[in-house]
Amino acid sequence: MAFGGIPQDDEGGWVKFIVFEDEAKNLDKFLSSHNPSDPSWNKKNAPWVTVSNPYAKTRGESDLFRAFQLWEDLKRSTLNVTAERVKEIAKETNLTVGKWMIFRRRSMIDETWKTIAEATVAGKLGCSSKVATAYQSDTGSKNKKADMHLICVYTDDYSDKEEVMRVERELRSLGVADVLNYKPDIYTHFDIYAKNPYKIKVSLYTTKSVGSMAS
Repeated sequence: MAFGGIPQDDEGGWVKFIVFEDEAKNLDKFLSSHNPSDPSWNKKNAPWVTVSNPYAKTRGESDLFRAFQLWEDLKRSTLNVTAERVKEIAKETNLTVGKWMIFRRRSMIDETWKTIAEATVAGKLGCSSKVATAYQSDTGSKNKKADMHLICVYTDDYSDKEEVMRVERELRSLGVADVLNYKPDIYTHFDIYAKNPYKIKVSLYTTKSVGSMAS
């Protein structure tokens, strides 16, 4: 379901705040009624809440089906599976988005998410951001405790290091003090995680800082 902007159909239970520039004033109402810590998300089967940057450049359509075709072809070929060849698939199919990942305990998630969401809609961060709800946190995490939530802050092109690091600096200015890792979204689609058989480094960038919002 969407709130603000043009209504869109549910996608896997996602709740979206899709906004044009003159509708950002609705964000406070949206956030106050969609706190990710709310246990009622389990009844709604809604794993993510997401907001968009109304000032971001419009991206073309991604072709996930074609990406999987190319991925299977690559794995069957005699070529080595490398980060550079995965990036070629990402470029060809417009699956170039990547994300900074922030983890928060449930007691802190609403405050941190509000800060990130407001900055996203204000155009200070990347193209969009999302947060795992209590439903996703309780049922979807293999390596984190049940009360941990994930926030993803997206940029359009993970090969654009200048933009990726600009968003990182903005996160630091907002008080995010964690060790931050940045991962291409296509790695998630292709199940490329730590200790993958291709020896691809999952996190393109890892940064450290000191501030006031650490978990």
